[in-house]
Amino acid sequence: MPDTLSHWDNVYQNKDHNQVSWHQNHATVSFDWILEHTSKDDAIIDVGCGVSVLADNLLNEGYCKLSLLELSPTAIQTTKNRLKDHSDKVNFYNENILDFQSNTQFDLWHDRAVFHFLTDKKDQQTYLNKLNQYLKFQGYFLLATFAPTGPKECSELNIVQYDGNKITQLLGNDFKLVKTTSETHPHPNGSTQDFNYFLFQKN
Repeated sequence: MPDTLSHWDNVYQNKDHNQVSWHQNHATVSFDWILEHTSKDDAIIDVGCGVSVLADNLLNEGYCKLSLLELSPTAIQTTKNRLKDHSDKVNFYNENILDFQSNTQFDLWHDRAVFHFLTDKKDQQTYLNKLNQYLKFQGYFLLATFAPTGPKECSELNIVQYDGNKITQLLGNDFKLVKTTSETHPHPNGSTQDFNYFLFQKN
């Protein structure tokens, strides 16, 4: 089994970026909730951005303090190249979220399909410690994971499925659940994947 970095970089090196299972032509729930709950000068981080167009969508709306974190050098370079005309509005972090360090605190922390890959409780806690450290008081944690009716693995890796009760218990008293919804995401191969979206606010 390759290490995590090699695994994901291999995915982005060898697959058509429009054919990876999580691809969206336009960000859906995440985009709508960010517009609803943030201002355009808020600091927003997208954890595990891959080659997602969420940043493009937000830049088009006038957002100007975006941070993109991605483990795969191939993916983040692709996104850097695509957003080169907006380099003054985007910070890039090419690293594992478990090693993340920054001088910035964020108004909103977005994670679509990273956290559910953390199957080890120690890694989950490290992630949550980073979240608590870098998310502002009353900031928002927007999380999307596979639902209990969704896949049990992705990209040949095991995942953890979450519903509202499971993720709320894991986050504990530091966060309150603002809202949740589900989405049936169309896979490029013609199948579908069930996601749950959660919006939490830090207490």
